[in-house]
Amino acid sequence: MKIITKLIYLIAIIFTINIVQVNAQTRVVITGEDSNKNSIERTSEVFKRVISQLQESLSRGNYYVIDEDMLGVKLGFSFNSRRPKTELIETLMVANQTEDATVQSRLAVVFAIFPQVKDLSATRKLEVRIRGDVYDLETLRPLANFEYKPKKAYLIPKNSSQCDSLCVEEALGEKSREVARELGDVLTKKLNLAVQKIGGSSQSSSSDSGASSINMSKTYNLNLIRLNAVQSLQFKKSLENSGQIKNIKLLSRAESSRKMSIDTAVDLGILEEILLESLMNIDTINIDNIRLNMSGTDIEVENLG
Repeated sequence: MKIITKLIYLIAIIFTINIVQVNAQTRVVITGEDSNKNSIERTSEVFKRVISQLQESLSRGNYYVIDEDMLGVKLGFSFNSRRPKTELIETLMVANQTEDATVQSRLAVVFAIFPQVKDLSATRKLEVRIRGDVYDLETLRPLANFEYKPKKAYLIPKNSSQCDSLCVEEALGEKSREVARELGDVLTKKLNLAVQKIGGSSQSSSSDSGASSINMSKTYNLNLIRLNAVQSLQFKKSLENSGQIKNIKLLSRAESSRKMSIDTAVDLGILEEILLESLMNIDTINIDNIRLNMSGTDIEVENLG
């Protein structure tokens, strides 16, 4: 009976995998750098507008964006103003070393905003430039750099009675948002190339937005509870043999549990079947005594027997 059940699960998995097309989002962490005194400070409303627009552009390009707010809420990180780029990258590396795989990313985008207001004879000229780099956080290798500056400057009234400091800041915020929108499309293409450099694949989407679709894996937190060493090893080997799990990494080990991260491009439904099939391949485990809880990117497998 147990063998028949295994065969049914296996057939279901093979059939489902063949008919389902997977389109997993590539994870990227994005942060601003304002160490240069001529750059926009991260506490500025201009900065918030730019990062919001870049996030929207990358999301439209099928990237899953991890931002500073997420790192702050989940890990308690703080991003103070005028921190050097080296400290920012170190912070992102620390996030990748935590036990929470949902805040981990292979790619990082670090950008800076540079405004300039020039007084002319009859008016003032406002220019905005955004530049940055894409990093591989695993190797600390820069994969790409980007910069965007509109060909035409923006004009604002020279007389402060017509456009005071608040007016200038509002104009700067509006124009910076436009620059960020244009830059976002360029940055998406740069990221597509970066993904290919580290082993991902890129293909064009047929959507009206012209966004790219990236076939890369999604990372899940996997917590094994009350599986002994032999059972855990057999479970790991079975997952690897499924052909659908790209990477399995041990994050921590305690007496009664093991926390791991797994990378896969399949959705939760197929992943559930793979997990159950792998558990059924362990002779010392009764599948009826297994509690499997899956929520978002967190998976918990507990042996109740």
